[in-house]
Amino acid sequence: MAKPVKQTKKPINSKAVAAVTLAVLLVLTLAAAYVGVRGMNLDNQGLYKLLAWIPTPSHSSTWRQALVPGADLGENLVQTYAAAPVAEGGEVTEDLLKQTVSKMGRRLAFGGWNSAQAEVVEGNKIRLTLPNDGTHDHAFEMMAQRGDFAFAAPDGTPFLTWENVKAANYGLNPQDNSYAIGFQLDSAGKQIFADKTAELIGQSMQLMIDGTAVANPGINQALTEGMASLPGFNNENSVAYASMMQYGPLPLVLTLESSESGAPLFGANVQNTVIWALAAVVLLVSLYFLFTYRLGGLIAVWLMGIQLVAAYFLAALARSGFTVATLLAVWGSFGLLVYALLLLYRSMKSDLDRGRAIRQSVKDAYAGPGKVAIDVLAALLLLAVILIIVDHQQIGAFMRTFALGVLVDLVLMGIVIRILMGSAINLFGTNSALYTSGSKKREAA
Repeated sequence: MAKPVKQTKKPINSKAVAAVTLAVLLVLTLAAAYVGVRGMNLDNQGLYKLLAWIPTPSHSSTWRQALVPGADLGENLVQTYAAAPVAEGGEVTEDLLKQTVSKMGRRLAFGGWNSAQAEVVEGNKIRLTLPNDGTHDHAFEMMAQRGDFAFAAPDGTPFLTWENVKAANYGLNPQDNSYAIGFQLDSAGKQIFADKTAELIGQSMQLMIDGTAVANPGINQALTEGMASLPGFNNENSVAYASMMQYGPLPLVLTLESSESGAPLFGANVQNTVIWALAAVVLLVSLYFLFTYRLGGLIAVWLMGIQLVAAYFLAALARSGFTVATLLAVWGSFGLLVYALLLLYRSMKSDLDRGRAIRQSVKDAYAGPGKVAIDVLAALLLLAVILIIVDHQQIGAFMRTFALGVLVDLVLMGIVIRILMGSAINLFGTNSALYTSGSKKREAA
């Protein structure tokens, strides 16, 4: 009887696997960076485009459409308004001007224009410096309306005002691409609204702004939850009306006197200056990692490149704009990644300098400082999410971009660096001199 032939499994070629892994990740990284700088047409006619999203000094790049520059870093629109008292015979006082400027600033931040600026000029005039993207000029003019909001019965008699609104918002209705205004009432307003909508079933109520009806939503049932959503608006008036619900009327009446283009708040050539300055920061940090950690430093530079490509892409996807706040969020998360890498690499270098093997040094670095770095990033991400939920204005907008960058950091520190470092060790060997300067050459056991 013939004996069964034993089949021996061929060992996996770890070097080949490592080489393929690194090659695939490198191609993906370079492709993403190329598209981020150049953009790409997604069909032969160029009808569908992926806009460039990585800021460069080139004025031919489409990144300014994906990250629309704010008034602080881009060309702006300067509007000057004359202020007048609400009541005949009243006065325009310094205190009322300050209140008006403050409320205008909150309205603009509510609409997402965090870089816009409102200020008192020439004694009794108000100047607005706004992002000049050419798509919201009418919204800005509506924002300057006094904005005395109220709900009224069909005969025009108001029954609920902005004083009973706890919170308001606006958003896109994906079913018909229109915008809706949502609001939540306080306890007194909830009862008034429930009683009145029960009375007006089958009729309509009026949404009044400064005594003029701007919408007539129908009522099919009593609205007893103290909240509702009003559909049928466009982008501009939904922003303006929701902000009026949220913050109430301006203390003064504003009349537009002039509107003209202006330079960025931070200087005419500020975009290129910022881009080159940040590029210099990346270069210096990269040189430090390359000189100190060699092959490990090259992996760190690779991770930093991935972080910036991904963070800017997510900022563009979130429509954060190219503003100081966006840059602080993106580069704040970049700085956290650099710090996390330093914690990991310094621990690894300390072990290598004492003659330990590279694999064990990397393992211990992950278990110690690497875990601490990941825990800190996770805690910061949780804090950012809480602030996003709590605050829907400037802090929340900043934290949204920051949270996306920190999320990228977590993925890079928790997953990607392990893949890259492990593949590099398998492919290039365990000689500690490859991974840190000044260490003794030693082959791992």
